[in-house]
Amino acid sequence: MTMLRLVRFFLASCCLGLALGFVIPAADTTCARSSVPKQSSSPSQLAPRSSALYFGPTGIYPEVDPAEAAVQFYFFFFAGSGAGGIGLAQVPRITGEFKMIRDLAAQGPTEGGPPLAALTNSPVYKLFYPQPLSEKDVRKVLAKVPTSAKITAQGTSKSYFAAKGYVVQEDFLTALKGCNPLATYATFEALSSGSGKCISPDEVDAKMAEYRKDIDAGLQQFAKDVQGACLKKLSAYGTLAFLLFVAFDLIVESGIAAFL
Repeated sequence: MTMLRLVRFFLASCCLGLALGFVIPAADTTCARSSVPKQSSSPSQLAPRSSALYFGPTGIYPEVDPAEAAVQFYFFFFAGSGAGGIGLAQVPRITGEFKMIRDLAAQGPTEGGPPLAALTNSPVYKLFYPQPLSEKDVRKVLAKVPTSAKITAQGTSKSYFAAKGYVVQEDFLTALKGCNPLATYATFEALSSGSGKCISPDEVDAKMAEYRKDIDAGLQQFAKDVQGACLKKLSAYGTLAFLLFVAFDLIVESGIAAFL
């Protein structure tokens, strides 16, 4: 039982660290083993074990001795607090991003006209964007995106990646101020594949060349890239939520077994 929970907790913590972009050092296995109370080899001193089953939120497990469960609880609580704290710290950033998208949707200017057909019925697009993208707005953005060198040269961002020549979101949005803000944001997401707020300059220039080579085919590829970025973020958010649930479930399970 102890090893099963330790393995679950170890895997959840490591995956959570990778999802957040941090490397969580592996726990010292000798410490983990020494934290489990040693049983005497004498049959007369062995504590009786219950064969009852414990029904937890993530599974059904044999009931454990309260003293053993208390050791597990303290280990999971202190080790899991760090990973859980990092994960929960991402929640304001995620909600802030959704708020920014909705704020951009309320801003102009816009060329109007029919929406981009390839995104009109996309469920994953609708999860992130509050309204359709005007095809004319997208065409205007794709026509006006400067080269990566020009964006970084005229940019005002002081971030480390901007100083290294990467195209950061702040400078990209500023370079296209005369275009529709929501279409501009969606273009950055398509170029970055939803991977963050900075893009390699070579990737920007290569993708823009692909979009402009044949504008009609480019619009189709643009729509696919926007949906791909949405799917990537949705997968990351779902994984983060699941791993947080597993980490906190281990704390709750061991706490119930130890103290209730």
